[in-house]
Order: sequence, then C-alpha cells, then structure tokens
Amino acid sequence: MTRHLTRWRAAAAAFSMALAFASPAAAQSADTVRHGIQRGALGALRVALADVEAKHKLKYEFKDFNDSTAALLALEQGEVDVANTTVQHLVRAMDEGIPVVWVAGWGGGYNVLIAAPALGLPKGDWTALAALAKKRNGEGKPLKIGVPTGSLQHLKLSVALKAAGINPDKDVSIVNVPFPTHPRAIEGGEVDMAMTLALFGALSINSGKGALFDHVFDKGAGKQEIGFIVRRDAVEKKADYVQRIVASHYEAMNGFVADVPRQIQLELKVMKLPEPVIAMVQRDFLRLSYRTNVADIALMAKQMHAIGWAKKDQSVEVARYVNFSFLEKASGEKAEALGKW
Repeated sequence: MTRHLTRWRAAAAAFSMALAFASPAAAQSADTVRHGIQRGALGALRVALADVEAKHKLKYEFKDFNDSTAALLALEQGEVDVANTTVQHLVRAMDEGIPVVWVAGWGGGYNVLIAAPALGLPKGDWTALAALAKKRNGEGKPLKIGVPTGSLQHLKLSVALKAAGINPDKDVSIVNVPFPTHPRAIEGGEVDMAMTLALFGALSINSGKGALFDHVFDKGAGKQEIGFIVRRDAVEKKADYVQRIVASHYEAMNGFVADVPRQIQLELKVMKLPEPVIAMVQRDFLRLSYRTNVADIALMAKQMHAIGWAKKDQSVEVARYVNFSFLEKASGEKAEALGKW
C-alpha cells in the first residue's frame, strides 16, 4: 500500500509539473504581430484588438510612426508585419514597385480645411474663397494655406483648389506646416487656412480659434483614405498568419464601426483629449468601414498622375494590389460587396 501511495504521489507530482510547464507553453503559442500605425492614430482599433487577439492566437505589438511613408518603408524592409496606410501611399507603392497588398479598409473623412474666423468665409463657399484668393494675390498678400507638403491632405487640397479655379502654385501660398502645429499656426496668424487631419481640425474648432471651411470628403473627392497592407510574400507564403490578422481586424472593427458612441468610448481610453474634441472627430468627420471603396483608389491614382506625383496612371493596376480573399473568409461577404461602402 505504501509503495502504491508513493507511486501515486510521484505520478501526481509529475502531472502537476507538466501542467505548470504546459500553461506558459500555451501562452507562448500566440504569434506576435508587429503592427505599424501612425503615431496617435486608430485608438479604437488598438483597444479592440487587445480584446480579440487571443482568440486568433495573436499578440499585437504596435509600432508608432510619424507618417505613412515611414510605415510603408518599415513594411517593405520587414520591420513590421502589417501597416496602416493611406490610398496615396498604396498608389506610391504601386508606382515604385513595392510588393504590398491592401487586405482591409479602415475608412475616411480625415481631410478638414480650417480657416481663420477673421477671413469671414462662408462654410463650403469655394466661389467666395476663389474671389478672396484673387483679391489677396492682387494685393501681393496671397492666402497662406498650411499643410504637410507631399501628404494626402496636400494632394486633396491641390485638387480641390483647382476644381474651384484656384491655381495652387500661383494664386495662393502653400506652406509646409506639420499637422500638430496647425491649430497654433491658425491662431497665431502664421497661416490663413490649414488643410489638416480631423483631430487637429476639431481641436482648432473647439478652441474657437479656427472655423470649419469644408470637410473634403466624398462629393467627387473620394471617401476611401485609410486601410491596411501586408507584404505580398506574406500573402503567398504565410496565408494562415495573414488570415488571422485580417480576421482579428474584422472582428475588432465590426464591434464599433456602426456604433459612434462606442468609437468615442474606445478613443478616449487612448487619446488624452477633451471628450468634445473626440466626439466631433468621430461624429462629424470620420466614416469607418472594414470594406474598401476600390473606385477611390483608382481615383487617387489618376489624381496623383495628373499632378505629377506618380510616374504613370496606376489606376489599371489597382486590382493587383487589393486582395479581399482573407476578408471574404472572415466576414462571410463576397468580394463585390467588400469593394464598396
């Protein structure tokens, strides 16, 4: 009996040790995903992914970048596994032959044109803006419009100005101003207007130092602005891994894309800003969708070529750089439905 009891205790001890070692091993079975995102962006996604990552056997590590160019280059060089990017940067990748693939959308609505209240411009009155630009230019004091040169906002600004009969190279002065300093630049009179990100536009409006002139979204400007890309070789060689990345993004986004109060709640967990500012961004400006308005990528390609930012019109190549197969499996929707919103 003593010998049997000793053997039972030894077996139980061995089993307990096995369990002790098995738990850490199970925890380590998750694959680490290095996710490149612009600094301070996509707070709701960061929070929501943390709630679903384990289900997909993933562990997200977010790497912050100052802009989409840096994130794109990091993806190309293998420093990250998936990156948040703009349609402009996708077209740039196409033009430069960088082997990336767009696998899911995020949305748009980031382009906000703010004016100094002293200009007295009626909201959305591009005819009035054209008249003011002509008057100021004739006086030798052209309107100064701040925007990071080479950005998506710079391109959309140039297109919108031309559509209003304003030559962006001659009738106004485009000033290279980083997004975070836009509210201060408007308040201090360094610029008369700023084509900025929704967040900084909301900060300026909320402070009363800036006024919304126009939200450059849809209405011929296109609405798809942001999405997610992976390396083409990952699609070809690590399909299961990419599938889990896309599925986790879909599940995370599906929990808040149609729920603005939820978006605000999630953003407030990351962004230490006044709630009215976050609420304005999510309610008045951003429109989120895991789907992708493919026609807007083609529109971006045409616009970039038209103003000389792309060597050729890449609109005919868009299909090669978009892959909905992973999102189809995750969402149960067909590619046709996923290609518009």
